[in-house]
Amino acid sequence: MVTRDRAENRDGPKMLKPLVEKRRRDRINRSLEELRLLLLERTRDQNLRNPKLEKAEILEFAVGYLRERSRVEPPGVPRSPVQDAEALSCSPWPKPRGRQSHLAGGGII
Repeated sequence: MVTRDRAENRDGPKMLKPLVEKRRRDRINRSLEELRLLLLERTRDQNLRNPKLEKAEILEFAVGYLRERSRVEPPGVPRSPVQDAEALSCSPWPKPRGRQSHLAGGGII
């Protein structure tokens, strides 16, 4: 025989899973938005002004920015936002393009 307490405990984790997942997604989205704003501040790249920029594009910008910084300067040397913008303007990594649908013949970004 199953008591009421045991039945409620079995449903507990099932009820918590969506809430835990939502919190995790919210944390990721907040961090990505903060990353977008930091990159905008440091690079002044106008593509980053779009708050609807895809998550993958924000991450691509961040990876490119870090690669460029590590290639151009020794660790621990501070740079100004102007220097960052100048370095990225001649960057070897492609700048993310606007949103494209993978169904429209363009690649997924």
